[in-house]
Formats: sequence, C-alpha cells, structure tokens
Amino acid sequence: MRLFMAFILVLFLTGCSRVIQVRTDINIPELNSSEYHDSYYIDGWKSLKAGDPKQAIEYFEKSNLEDDKLYVGFGYAFLAQNKLNLARRNFKLALELNPDSLNAELGLASMYELMKDKENAFKIYSRLLIKYPDNIWIKVRYEYIKSTQTEYFLRKAEAFKIENRDKKYIQSLENASKYSPEIIDLKLKIADFYYKAGEYEKSSLYYEEILEKFPNKEDILFKLAENYERMKKIDSAIIVYKRLAELKPGDINITNKINDLKVKFYEIKLPLKFKNIFFKDDISREDLAALIGYYFDKYLTVEKTPLIITDITGSYAKDYIIKLCTLNIMKLRADHSFGRFKNIKITRGDFAVVIHSLIMYLENYGLDIRFTPYENIVEPPDISPLHKNYKIIKFLINSQIMRLDAENKFNSTLNISPAEAFTSIKKILNSIEQ
Repeated sequence: MRLFMAFILVLFLTGCSRVIQVRTDINIPELNSSEYHDSYYIDGWKSLKAGDPKQAIEYFEKSNLEDDKLYVGFGYAFLAQNKLNLARRNFKLALELNPDSLNAELGLASMYELMKDKENAFKIYSRLLIKYPDNIWIKVRYEYIKSTQTEYFLRKAEAFKIENRDKKYIQSLENASKYSPEIIDLKLKIADFYYKAGEYEKSSLYYEEILEKFPNKEDILFKLAENYERMKKIDSAIIVYKRLAELKPGDINITNKINDLKVKFYEIKLPLKFKNIFFKDDISREDLAALIGYYFDKYLTVEKTPLIITDITGSYAKDYIIKLCTLNIMKLRADHSFGRFKNIKITRGDFAVVIHSLIMYLENYGLDIRFTPYENIVEPPDISPLHKNYKIIKFLINSQIMRLDAENKFNSTLNISPAEAFTSIKKILNSIEQ
C-alpha cells in the first residue's frame, strides 16, 4: 500500500495531461511470468513490451506487489515516456530495496544512454558484465560504448597532437584508456608523459596498471619505485623493490636500496608492528585490519555503538579492528573474540571475503568504483562453482582486484603475502572515482 500511495503522488506531480511521445529505442527486459503471481503486474509488463507505457502504469497502480519489482516497472514505464528523472528515482528506489536488482541496473544504464551520458552507462555495464557474463544485452552495450568512445577520444587526441596542444592530447588519451584499459601503449604514453612532467602521482597510477598486465616489466618497476620515493611513499617503494629483488636475486644495488628504505621507513611515526608487515612473508588478521584501516581510514565512518571485542587489548590495530568489525567488513568469532592470538594467517580465500565486504561497504558509502572486466570472463579452475565463496572469488578475479597464479589457479588455501594484499588494496584505492 505504501508503494501504491507513493506512485499516486509521483503521477500527480508529473502533470500527465501532456501528450508524451513513447520511446521505442529502449530495451525492456523479458519478464519470467512464472515467477510472479500478480496478474496486474504481468499485464503491466506485457503492455510495456507492446509499447504502451500509459496502460502499463494503470496496471502497475492496481498491483499488490510491495517490493523492488514494482519500482522497476514504474521506472521502465517512465523511461518509455522519456520522463528520465522519474525513471531514475524509481530505479534508485528499487536498488535501495534490492541492490542486486538486475533490471533496475539495466534501466539506469538505458536512462544514462538516453541522456547521452555514456560514461555512467559504461560504468554500470562494466560492473554488470562481471556479474552476468552470459547476458548478451549487457555485453553488446558494453562493447558498443567501449569501441565508439575509444575511437572518438583517439581521434580527438590525434587532432590535439597535430595542434601541439599537449594537455588536451593527454586528456584525450586518458579518456580513451578509460574505455579500453587493455591497450598498454596508451597507458605507457600517458605514464611517461606525466613522469617527464614530474607529475609522479599521476604517472604512478598508469605504471601500476601496466604492471597488472606485465608484473615483471623491470623498467616500469624501476620507474614506479623512483616515483614512490619522490612522493615519500616508502611503504609502496619497498614493495616494488622487493619484487625487483625477486626478479634480480643477488643484485647488490637493489639490496642496498631496500636497506636504505628500511631506515627511512622506520623513521616514520607509525607503530613498529605496522611497519614490520611489509617485511613479512604472510600476514595475520590483525595485520590485515591494520592495512585496510590505515589506507581506507577516511571512509570508515562508524555511526552506531562500536562492538565490544574480547581479545584486542594492547593491539596496535585495536581502533581499526573495532571499526572494521562494527562495519561488518571483518567478522568476529562466536565468542566475540577477533582471533588475534590464534596466530592464524590470512589465506587468499579469507582475504577475498574481507576485500569483497570492503568493496560492498565502499559502494554503500556512496563511492563509485571503476571495475575493469577481463575481455574474456575467467573461471577459476581450482574453485568449484559449489564453493561457498565461488561468486566472490570469480568477481574479484574478473574485476582484476585479485589474480590467478602462473598456472591459472586461485589457490584459496595458500597464505596471502603482504605484497599481494597491498596490490589489491592499491587497486581498489585507484579505482575509486574522485
């Protein structure tokens, strides 16, 4: 009844006396009528498919549904009448009730396309393609926007290059790279441009993305490490030099550099145990809480009574543990302990669950996270589809937050290294749209 009254008010505010041109260039998803027991809703959807949104609204008004699906129905009816603000409002309301409503997400994406806002439409299709890789409509729209926008910005870049307008040239390359992040040459041009211009923060972002594709590219690793040093990001520089030490064992210059950085790092005013994380082979739950808490602190807002946790007195990460557990990003044990003294290391599977909870929290916090799906959806071969965390692991792999090993295995039971954890954390930070 509450939904019904809300829509009576919405319809009143629209001023429906005007003749509205019906849009025929939008995709109305198929409705599996066997899942519904409300004939008015089914008839409303049939009217939508037949191109009669006004009739659809009349049916939806009579429906007894009181969940996200009714908002979705009204959303598409308004979309078909080109009432985009009302459509947006209803799709958003549907997602508040059911964040996993595929039809609401598709409705928003269609709305953004009608508004010529291809950037926001592409964001939605990018995220949905990871979750629904077999959905042909999502894939077609994703590929269409990707190809047309990449071509558009590359043409603009070429024109600006001829005119010697360097700033506009690089901005156009950056826009093209957003739509086609797999084109490494684009990233390299942008990264080197900013590197030479002394804009180390910007160049580092692109070097990091190149290394996601080519993790052993030594020249890029050296440039990135140099950038981090110049920005006084000693923790990040140490991680990179440790990777170089693995690629060039016995290199005395790299060993000396790591030792020099250790001295600088230990001069920073941070708890000693936190600093030691970066020199470990694996990490504990306490360490993971410290890493997430430290790098995402400005987003961790606790508005309810903090949880009481029995075993964290004296922990260097105490405040972060309380925040993360209260926000449900990390879980407590049945006895309200954190497991600090269990000396249990974080496995890749454990890490996947925590990092996925972090992403969900950040999105609910109101942040836009730009996910970059693989060109071809990857199935983790060593994880059964029946595994309780299969969907989470598959999502993180295909959004390139976590990676498979050289043998294309996920290895959920292996301990995660500080470098791996740090890389995933950086990836999420870099993917937050500012």
